[in-house]
Parts: sequence; structure tokens; C-alpha cells
Amino acid sequence: MIYAHNKQVRVAVLDDHPMVRTVFELCLKHEPDIHLVGTWSSSNELFNQLRNTTVDVLVLDFLLGERELDGLALVKQLRNHYPQQKILISSSMESPAIVKMVLSAGVKGFIGKSHNMQEIVHAIRQVAQGRLFLSQEVAYEVENLYVMSEDAITENLDFSSKGNMYEKVKTLSPREVEVVRCFLDGLSVSQIAVKFKRSRKTVSGQKQSALKKLGLRSDSELFKYSHDLMSGN
Repeated sequence: MIYAHNKQVRVAVLDDHPMVRTVFELCLKHEPDIHLVGTWSSSNELFNQLRNTTVDVLVLDFLLGERELDGLALVKQLRNHYPQQKILISSSMESPAIVKMVLSAGVKGFIGKSHNMQEIVHAIRQVAQGRLFLSQEVAYEVENLYVMSEDAITENLDFSSKGNMYEKVKTLSPREVEVVRCFLDGLSVSQIAVKFKRSRKTVSGQKQSALKKLGLRSDSELFKYSHDLMSGN
């Protein structure tokens, strides 16, 4: 579908992987209705470039490097500085809880990195036209997450109960979600503290609080929990 009135959609990409940026550059140049105005590797570069660059759709990687502002914190800062900016999140973490969180923060679309470029281009066009975009699978999972009841959490974790998992995730605060996300991405407590400019004690406390809310006793249980949540098993 060509953008209305043959107007090109001005797209920018923030991703810390050079190969991902190159793929966008190679693929989008063949789309007559899309103009790639920039591919950026860091949140600092993003804010510097946005001062003088008009972007219709910003494709935003949810997970960046250790010392980078990313995730929900980056989305909120973008929304504060550029409230009209349309944002499409691209992420390898296709968790319904994360999708719900960023949609609540004002993001207009979410697509997993498991999708091919044709689907990503379609998502860009949908967001450019002011439509909310979610892949069919994610939309189904998020809808289930929204309609879950607010019953109290049971003490025993049941990996076979999808609803029970989602209920537990919903009890986490945004900061606890960020800490768990970074920990699962391989960052240590000390590295997370540096990333978010918090004390190590604060981050450690947020991690332990998240584990308690999820009914988990160890890091290994957290990794298993994450695998089951992401896979929907």
C-alpha cells in the first residue's frame, strides 16, 4: 500500500547492531514510498539527530547496550520531548507484558525481530497512517493479558497456567520490569546500576522484590520462567 498522496514516509532506525542497520538501509531503499532519513546506533545520537531531523516513524530497538538509555525509560523520554513522534518498537523480547507496558507509554506499534522485512515495512506503513500495529500473535496475547482478572497471586508457580504467569508479571513495577529485563539480557546487578544511575543496593532490592512477586527463589528459576512466558508454554 502506497502512502497517501505519494508522500514518502520519513523513517529513522535506532539499533545498536550494525548488521540490522545495514539490512534496513538495503531493504528500505527499494520502497518508493519510504525515505530512510537515518540509522543510529545510540540513544545519544538519536536525540542529537532528532533536533534537526523530521521523522514520521521511528523504529526503535528496545534493548541497547549496557550504558545506553533504552527500554521504557527511553520511550518515556522520547514521549516527553517529542509527544507527537510515532514509535514502532522492534524487539527480540516478544513478551505480552512488555508490549502492554510500551503501548501504555504511547508507542504506536510493536513487531518482533523474528518477523521478516516485508512484515516490518507493513508495520511502518500502518504506524505512519496513525494506526496501531501489533502482529496477529502478539495482539492475541496482549488481548488475553488485558482481560485477565485481578485475583490475588497463588503461592505456587504453575508453568502450565498461562494466565497465572501473566497475573504475576502484572504485579511488577516498571522499574522491576526493567531490572529483570536487563538481568535476563546478561547484565549484572552492578552493570544495571550503572545503566540506570541507581545504587547497586537499590537494583538488588528491585530484583529480589521482582523474584518474590513472581514466586521465584533463584536466578535459574527466573530464566526458566522467562523462557516459558516468552514461548507461551
